[in-house]
Amino acid sequence: MTGQVLILGGGLAGLTAALHLATDGYSVTVLEQADQVGGLLRHGPPPILLEAHSATWSLLSDLGHESATRQRRHTRLEFLQADGARVQFLHLPLPSPLNTLLGTTLFQGLSMRDRWHLLSFLERTWEQDPPLPNDLDTRAADEWLTSIGQSEHARHGVWNSLARLLLGAALPLVSAGLFMRTLRRCFLTGARATKLIIPPHGVDTFLLAPLKARLDQLGVQFRQPATVSQLHFAQHRMTGVELTDRSRLTADWYIAALPHHRLTSLLPERVVTHFAYFQQLSRLCDSSMLVVRLHLDRPADQTQLILLEGKTFHWMIRHADESRHNHASVIWATAVGEPGLLPHAQDDLIRLALDDVAATFPTQTSAPHVLDAEILRLPSAMLAARPGAQHFRPLSTSPFTNLFVAGAWTDTGWPANLESAILSGRRCATSLTALQQRAQP
Repeated sequence: MTGQVLILGGGLAGLTAALHLATDGYSVTVLEQADQVGGLLRHGPPPILLEAHSATWSLLSDLGHESATRQRRHTRLEFLQADGARVQFLHLPLPSPLNTLLGTTLFQGLSMRDRWHLLSFLERTWEQDPPLPNDLDTRAADEWLTSIGQSEHARHGVWNSLARLLLGAALPLVSAGLFMRTLRRCFLTGARATKLIIPPHGVDTFLLAPLKARLDQLGVQFRQPATVSQLHFAQHRMTGVELTDRSRLTADWYIAALPHHRLTSLLPERVVTHFAYFQQLSRLCDSSMLVVRLHLDRPADQTQLILLEGKTFHWMIRHADESRHNHASVIWATAVGEPGLLPHAQDDLIRLALDDVAATFPTQTSAPHVLDAEILRLPSAMLAARPGAQHFRPLSTSPFTNLFVAGAWTDTGWPANLESAILSGRRCATSLTALQQRAQP
């Protein structure tokens, strides 16, 4: 393939699109307003990888990192409930649906009554008798779980924790449809889907650095820092990008891999008012995330993911510090959908995190010493998965024939996570290539 592609945004979605297009022979330039590519992911916690994240595994395979990642020890998923009870989700190496049936039956986080109601629902779902309601995307997950017989204890002790982990908000604030689809993909489709791997490095080291190196090898050009001030259009095509220094760039194809509010601010008013595709972006909103990284002088013999209920933080990842020969550990304490935490002083947040660490990892000896700590405040970390939001997430193809839209917030069928960002970038590249092939004589 030939042609010039201009990608606005150097986050994971834009970089993934650049990889596929450059591999297919396009001349690709990436515009990024920050000094480094990667967006919000550069300083975030290690990614949580499930077998169901097929686009992520495909990207790792393209970068030659899949085999080494799969060889890592699987991480246990545990729940620390508000009453102090600690339960583990069992990974059973059985074919589907035996894995789901037996795993649900043995899961101690739910009462026998809740397990029975859940198994009854799953059986009806598999048999499609009756079919699932067609309004799940507009219903809250909390209300829907109540309707299928899940008790308040189950909703608060298990499902709320999973909603925060998978969708970034509490049960009353997330779509029942998206919650059910994500839950089924990640935990209820057989033994392989429940395998969970957490690399002991952040996304920057684990994914962004090797991806950037591959793009450099392929000749992808990066202009940074470069801030876009406006997009230009004529009839049914995009005609150029204007930067804050008044310079103008043109290409054959454009991919806008930007946050939804950032994209809207760059569009001419006549474009927004004329096309419902862009009007609906104003209906989307974001959820916050707060991450406290603690470097402690206590070793960790395995990587753990523990979901917390009734605590300040909603989950914790603990892994060994490999740079110190496993004599220290790193804990990532994460809270989502709690914007009131963001203004707190650093010392207060560290103290709150240590309180939750003490409850999550109790020890008979003295409290661990903090070697260093880091706070990551993200007011707009990810798209809020509110009831009804699915209807306003756009497809990758825009009303303009040479403009595509990428980002975790677009309509990928996933919550706005790592998998969604990668999948959106790949879909943009695939759609662009297919459109050019159809246009060729």
